[in-house]
Amino acid sequence: EETRESILKCAFEMGYHISPERMTRKKNVAILVYGIHYGTSNQFGYEIIAGIQAAAVDNNVGINIITVTEEQMNSGNYDHLVIGKNYEGIFFLGFRPHIDFIERNKGHNIPMVVLDNYIENPLVARVGCDNYDGITQAMKHLYSKGHRKIGFLGGEPDSIVTVERRDAYLDNLADFGLSRSDKLIKYGHFSGKGMKKLILDMAKEDITAIVCISDNIAVTAVKELTKAGYRIPQDISIIGYDNLPISEACIPELTTVNQNRIHIGKAAFIAMQQIKSGIHICSVQLHTNLVERKSVADISQQKEG
Repeated sequence: EETRESILKCAFEMGYHISPERMTRKKNVAILVYGIHYGTSNQFGYEIIAGIQAAAVDNNVGINIITVTEEQMNSGNYDHLVIGKNYEGIFFLGFRPHIDFIERNKGHNIPMVVLDNYIENPLVARVGCDNYDGITQAMKHLYSKGHRKIGFLGGEPDSIVTVERRDAYLDNLADFGLSRSDKLIKYGHFSGKGMKKLILDMAKEDITAIVCISDNIAVTAVKELTKAGYRIPQDISIIGYDNLPISEACIPELTTVNQNRIHIGKAAFIAMQQIKSGIHICSVQLHTNLVERKSVADISQQKEG
C-alpha cells in the first residue's frame, strides 16, 4: 500500500500543490477563505486549494487566494475583494456567502461554489463529500467490533457538517437498536481546541468508543484521554474524519474516514465551469472510505463473554 508521502509526491508532480508561480493569469478565479488553514500539506485546506489550482491550470486559469476577516464574513462586505475584477468564479472555503452579498451581486452572474455548506441559489453550488455515508461507515465499523456505547464529538453545533454527521450518528444508533444519550453528544471546534473538559466528561460515561467529526478533534481526544490515564484503544476506541497527515502521526495511528480533498477541489472547479455554462448545479457529493489503522479495539469477544 502506498504511503501518504508517496501519494502526495505523485500528486505534487502532477500539479496538485499550491504553486505561487501559477497563481494569476489572464483568466482567474478567487478563493475566499475564512478560518481554514492551508499553508502546509498537514492542514485541511491545502489539498482542496491544490485541487482547485490543478484544475484551473489545466484550463489556463489562475487563482487568487483571499483571506476575509471575521467582520467581513459576518456582514458579507467583501464585494470590493472580488466584484468588478473579472473573476471567472468565486470559491468559499470555511464559510458560506452572505445572502446580502448574493442579492447585491446576482446581476453579475458570477458562479459561486461553497465547500461543505449550502445556499439556495441557482448561481451557487455546494461541493464536498458525503458526510452521512462517512459517519455511517465509522459507526458500522465500531458496531462490528462490539461497541455499543459510542460517543459523538462534533464541531460547531450550527455547522451543516456537524449537523449532517450528527444526524448520521443518531440514525445509526437507531438502526442498531441503541439508545441515544445527550451526555454522549458534545460540541466544540473542528480544530479540537478547548475540548479537554468535554472529552474527559464523556469518558466518565463508560463509553467504549468515540466518533469524532475531524481528525484534529480525534487527535486531541487521544492526547487528553492518554494524559488522563486511559489506554487507546484498549479502554476507549477513537475514529476521526478527514484522513489528514496527523492521523498517521498519531499514537496510536488513527482510524479515520478519508475524504479526497484534491478531488473535492477539482470537482469544485468543474462545478464552477458548469454553472458558468448555464447548468444550475445544486450540489456535488464525493464518496468517502474508511481507513483502518490502530485506534479501534475489537471488543466483540468481551461482549459475547
